[in-house]
Amino acid sequence: MSSGSEVDRPDGAVDDDRSPTARLRRAELRVAHLEGQVEVLQAQIAALEAADEHRRTELADARDEVAEAKAAAREAKARAEERRHLIDELREQLTDARAAGSHEGDGRGTGRGWLARRTRS
Repeated sequence: MSSGSEVDRPDGAVDDDRSPTARLRRAELRVAHLEGQVEVLQAQIAALEAADEHRRTELADARDEVAEAKAAAREAKARAEERRHLIDELREQLTDARAAGSHEGDGRGTGRGWLARRTRS
């Protein structure tokens, strides 16, 4: 009978845990295990790189959308400013027209200059 650290082999030789053959076998198993871990890590890296590329693409798209939105906002602001100026001008013209209408008049001072001018025609 053999001790706990020895293994009976079919060829009758006793394999000791400290023998070069046993150490080589353990090293081979360790290398195979590490190679498996490397493959898993490489697959994880590839997946992370793909996800990273996808996020970079999404970020670039989002930046493009932001730039477009800012341009649209600037255009809308410019249009609003133009309309404000137009409204101010129209209000001023209306005020001037009302003032001119109240001075022109048909003697009644109705302040309806445009209507009075229209009915006189």
